[in-house]
Amino acid sequence: MTDGGPKNTRVLFIKYHEAADQQPLSKKAAEKLGIFPSLALAGLAAWVRQHGFPVGMIDLHVENIMPTEAADRVRHFAPDIVALTSKTLGWPAVIEIAQMVRQAAPKAKVVLGGPHMSIYAKESMTWDCFDIAVVGDGEETFLEICERVESGSSLDDCLGTVVRKADGEIVQNPPRPLPKDINRYPMTAWDLIPVGDYHCLTLLKPFATMVTTRGCPWHCGYCSQVYSEKLRFRDVGLVVDEMEYLEKTYGVKEIVFFDETFTIGKRRMLKFSEEVQRRGLKVKFNIRARVDTVDRDVVKALKKAGLRSIHMGVEAGTDRVLKIMNKQITRAQTEQAFRVCREEGVDTRGYFMVGYYDSTPDDVEDMIRFASGLGLDWASFSVATALPATDLYRIAQERGYVDGDFWKQYTIDGGGVIPQLETETFTAEQLRAYRTKAYMNFYLRPDLIRRKLSKSEGREELMEMLGGATVLGEIIKSTVLKKIPEVGLGKWGTV
Repeated sequence: MTDGGPKNTRVLFIKYHEAADQQPLSKKAAEKLGIFPSLALAGLAAWVRQHGFPVGMIDLHVENIMPTEAADRVRHFAPDIVALTSKTLGWPAVIEIAQMVRQAAPKAKVVLGGPHMSIYAKESMTWDCFDIAVVGDGEETFLEICERVESGSSLDDCLGTVVRKADGEIVQNPPRPLPKDINRYPMTAWDLIPVGDYHCLTLLKPFATMVTTRGCPWHCGYCSQVYSEKLRFRDVGLVVDEMEYLEKTYGVKEIVFFDETFTIGKRRMLKFSEEVQRRGLKVKFNIRARVDTVDRDVVKALKKAGLRSIHMGVEAGTDRVLKIMNKQITRAQTEQAFRVCREEGVDTRGYFMVGYYDSTPDDVEDMIRFASGLGLDWASFSVATALPATDLYRIAQERGYVDGDFWKQYTIDGGGVIPQLETETFTAEQLRAYRTKAYMNFYLRPDLIRRKLSKSEGREELMEMLGGATVLGEIIKSTVLKKIPEVGLGKWGTV
């Protein structure tokens, strides 16, 4: 290992164009929904820069450019290491970036990380445009990679990696123990991010994003967050330090907390709320939560501290389907959680899933009615997708809903047509039609339109509504043009 002084090894982080992740929405609708910075890459940049390595970043998505358009900037930066991160749906785009880097900076080590590596790292490394993959938490492993490149040491036996040796052999090294203390890592390298260029339909601008926890103790059957079940928390003081920095340095008006479940630990929530108020911060924030972690005391405290909206996964409208999903919540808990938020004046968004295995048309109709009756401000509906390393994917394989290990082959092939989850009950076309029906029934309700208009006192609120109308129009158009006859849309007619 080298010392803590300035280093010569130059590290470039490149974020891929995430529009590919927004399936089945069109690019136009996906762009309306929002473009967010990569916390994973910017966090790693801060960490290795703290250890003396010069760093740079290119975000292809926010700049709306293709990899080939960034080639000259890669050559100019002259990186020794290029770091990429990948989700499964974005895998083809990451390959495209790596191939560009091979041409623009042929001597650079191309390092790959992200959620996809926790599932198909060896398969990913069959692409010779990558040199080494990081599996699991990235900070300690990536820092060691940087230190080894700096000193000219071999990468072959680095813990927590899958590496291609000089003879072409792909080797998976033993895992690296999870870091217990995440407080030692610095805040995101916000100076490398064009904060003002990011946007989202329902957020005040400029906004920023943060994560205050790692891990998730639940095992929902559709979720692919698999690599870390152990919960680790960032100190409340450090969290509020970063909020204060963002407000004072960049004029950030809203912070999105992307924790899987922000509201874990009532005492922690109350302490967080008190600290934000003590410092007199004006920045608003929104959070993700489970309905069984929300109570009135927590919502009241968070609202006083600046909570603007809360997002919760509902997924189904019946306890039977929730049990199949292993969601570990009930319909009654969902009703109670959203009632509390509504009564305390917090905007709400619910997430719902169409077409889970063993669900019926009656279950879907119940979900649509349930969504419209919860008093939500926003709702998102998706067709169930069997993501890798999930119970849903395992069942889909066992029942023949997908062809073998689709995602493994998708990784090796560098992409493919993402299969819609057709079951004995639903065709892919029917599921898309039900999704459209859900959106139409939710957003075209007169009571919701009146409520939104009554709250639209400023330009931001009106822009939210106009943008939402664009997304809804795209969804309806994509289904109507397919002329799907099987699903009636109630008073909206039949598609």
